[in-house]
Parts: sequence; structure tokens; C-alpha cells
Amino acid sequence: MVNLKFKTRLSAYDITAVLIALFYSLIMIHLSLRKFKYFRYTSFDLGIFTQSFAGFLHGRPWFNTVEWQVHGVTSYFGVHFQPIMYALIPIFKLFSSAKTLLVVQSLALGTSVFLAYLLAKKVLNERLALALTGLYAFNSSLIGINLFEFHPVSLAVPLFLLAAVFLVDGREREFFATSAILLSVKEDTFLGVVSLSLWWAFRDGFSIEELKKNRHFLVFAAISVLYGVIVIKLIIPHFGKDYIYGSLYKHVHLIGRKLAYFLLFNLSFGLLPLFLPRNWVLLTLPWLENLLASRASQYSFGFHYPYMVVPLSFLGTAYALKELEFRHLKRILSVLLVLGFITSWATMPIAETPPKEPFSLVYYSILEPLPRYKTAWEVIGVLLKTNLSIYTQPDFYPALAVKENVYVYPANITPDIVVLDMKTYRGRLYLQRLREMVRNNYVLVYSKNGLELYARAGLKLPLSLEELN
Repeated sequence: MVNLKFKTRLSAYDITAVLIALFYSLIMIHLSLRKFKYFRYTSFDLGIFTQSFAGFLHGRPWFNTVEWQVHGVTSYFGVHFQPIMYALIPIFKLFSSAKTLLVVQSLALGTSVFLAYLLAKKVLNERLALALTGLYAFNSSLIGINLFEFHPVSLAVPLFLLAAVFLVDGREREFFATSAILLSVKEDTFLGVVSLSLWWAFRDGFSIEELKKNRHFLVFAAISVLYGVIVIKLIIPHFGKDYIYGSLYKHVHLIGRKLAYFLLFNLSFGLLPLFLPRNWVLLTLPWLENLLASRASQYSFGFHYPYMVVPLSFLGTAYALKELEFRHLKRILSVLLVLGFITSWATMPIAETPPKEPFSLVYYSILEPLPRYKTAWEVIGVLLKTNLSIYTQPDFYPALAVKENVYVYPANITPDIVVLDMKTYRGRLYLQRLREMVRNNYVLVYSKNGLELYARAGLKLPLSLEELN
């Protein structure tokens, strides 16, 4: 008989890193579900993805009404190509709710916290690795990715760190496999994959010998670029029209706000990514994508756009400490780490109530409840049991988006039901838009605490709606 004994010794640092990752996930799940409960997801994306997943289950793969009305596409892949979404179908089928996507996102980013520790531990000592892990977990950009709606790109954050761990371990096959999965996350992820491949290929210099030795990384980088071009030029137009986001780079301009964002972001990592010159190979392409864009959200805290820059900057931070003369940095390292924590605190995209004087570079996730949220949930619970088409405002879209006939634009539709919070500006605006574009009359059938529900004139209401009164 063979007696197999497996012994895994976890140090105090390892256990602390696990606890940090677990604590991060639990806190982010709590805050995300709180935002959802209080109807504070109002930027369409959570609703778009919820409806796209629900559309898949309803036999209309990746259909959502927002992009159908705005861009004329019947598949989300006509706007962004993110085949990694198929991996989430089984869990969404079991738990068909926007909350499922929020929990998955928080768990993925919580996993990235532990992977950040594993990576730093392989490059540095445990004590310093744990310090960097704390800096990473508290990073305002990471938390911004977590709390701004839901996006599949959140899955790329742990995958980039996992790919880096494989590189450090010399496990090239696993690196290439992970990178192939990364390419499925979004059409622009090839920028990060190329950067990581080249950064590793040229880790010992730019000589001909290095080129020959690492040609497989160079070939993979070239294949990744080709994949990105094919997706943007052929696959997305196949599902829709032209790639709509190319217009963001037609008028390139550099402004002080972009420079301020760049400096503050790197300050949140104690400026350490910038200390190692070869990190520019790692970071230039992802940074250019954000800084050259004309959309202000790509150079603001609180959005999901730095999903490549965050994990790659952490990798650059670890290697800056490894390759530079640590004894020269040792005296100021504690100062740089404290500076990183302070910067993240100053740019933290969370607020209980809308700030009276908000920082212009930060988009805040507001946590206070919509005043009529309990009434709204009562109405939504009833509407979800019907097959009626619904027109509503962005606040209620994610909660209703498991239905495929829920709309936030009145164009080309005559909805059965209209549900709005008339004590909000958006509620009044959305009712006005409907009246301007639809000739049919609507009858007020329910009103409570400012929440109003209108039905199309002549529509026979289900008993459940009549019982609301």
C-alpha cells in the first residue's frame, strides 16, 4: 500500500494574503449588491449585460434593447466581441439575475488580490509582497472596476496576473494558454497580451541573441495583433456595422486632465511602475489606448477602462523593486507605499451621498438608497411575472433586464407598460420622451410615493397588476 502525504505549509503572510483577498471579495459583494438594491446602477451597462445573457437563454443570443435601438445591432457582439461571456452562461442559467454578474465580478477581482500576492511573493520576499498586496487591494482603480456596473473585462484582471505568475515560473505553455483566454475577454485585450509578451521577451535586453531565444514570444505577439485586427475589422462588423469606437481616436489631443490622471494613477502605486525603464514596454500600449481617447471616462477614476493597466502596473511595481537597487529604495519605500495608499484614498470612487464638491477626475458610486426603492421593488416583482413590454428609466433597467422586452429608449416601440419615478428628473424626462415619440395614449394605473405606472390605453391588465392597487 502506498501512503501519500501532502503537506502544505502556509506562512502567516500567506494566511494574511488569503484573508485580505476574502475580505476584499466580501466587501465588494456587499457594496455591489447594496448599489443594486438601492437602484444606483444607472449607466446602462449592468442592464445591457443582464439582458444580453437573458437573451441567450431566451433564444436570442446576446440581444439587448439598448444597443438594438442605439446602434441597430441584434447581438452585443456587434459592439464588442467578448466570447468569454459564454463561460458565464451556466451560472447565469442557474441564477438569472443581475446580482449573479455582480457577485462573479467581485469574486474575480478578489481572486486577483491573491494572485497579486502570489506573483509578488515569487519576485520579492513575503513581507514586501504582502505590503504590495495591501496596496493593490486598496487601489482606487481596482475598486472602480469593481463598482462601475458589470463588465466581462473584470475577468481579465486575474487572468493577466495568472499569466504573469506562469511567466515567472517558466511555465510557457500555461502562459500561452492563459493569454489565449485573455484574447477572448474583449477585442482590445490583445494590447495587454502583446505588451506582456514583449516585456518578457526583452527582459534581458534587445540583442539579436535575445530575439532568437524568445522568438516564440514575438510570434505569439504578432498572432495576437493579427487576432485583434481580424476581430475589429471583420468579426464585429459581421455582427453589426463598423467598429463604432474607432471614432474615439479621430481627434487625438493631450490635455492637462489626462496628465493629472496619469500621475495620480501611478501615484496610487507609489510611482514604482515608472522607476524601471523597461516597464514602458509593458505599459505603453494600454496607456495609449486610454490617454489618446476623446472619451473623458477613459481617463477618470471609477470606471472599468484601466482593466489592463491595473494588473500590469502591479507587475511592473514588483519588478521595479526586484531589479532596481533595493538598498537605494529601501529608505523611501515606506514613504512611496504610504503615498500610494493616500492617493487611492483621495481618488476612491465611493460616496454615501453625492459629494457637494466632487473631484472632477472621479466618477463616484453612490450608495444611498433611491427614496422609493421599496415601492419600486414591489412593482418590479409584479412586472417580472408578466410578458408585457416595459419602458422605464435607467435606474430600473438592470432589475427588469432579465426580460427581453424592456426598453430605456422610446424609439420604434409602443410599450405596454411605463414605469417611472416621477420625483426624479430622469423619470419626468423619460415620460416626456415617450409622449413626444409615441402617439398612443397611456393611462395612469398605479401611483405610490411618486412611483407611477402607466398602461397603454385599451390594454387588458393581468390580475397581478390590478392587485397592486
